[in-house]
Amino acid sequence: MHLVAVTLARPDPAPSQLTAATVTDLIWVHSRPEDRVEHIRTRVDPDLYRIAAAIIADTPDAAVANLRRVCERALRHAPSLRGWHLVPA
Repeated sequence: MHLVAVTLARPDPAPSQLTAATVTDLIWVHSRPEDRVEHIRTRVDPDLYRIAAAIIADTPDAAVANLRRVCERALRHAPSLRGWHLVPA
């Protein structure tokens, strides 16, 4: 298991309207069993969501790839994340 993190950002500097719990729930909703996510924690800053997750994977890079895939899925499908994007690694 690896603890990895990604950051979501948006170009609009307006403060976020979502709570950390809501963002965490959105990521959970878009995770699948094959992503092997065990735990998610989110920190909300005005224009950033910092998402950390414990993921079962062979390598840290594979764990990051899994988390990025889950976040990309959430960004595509969750209307409340419209305008947000993954910060490049």
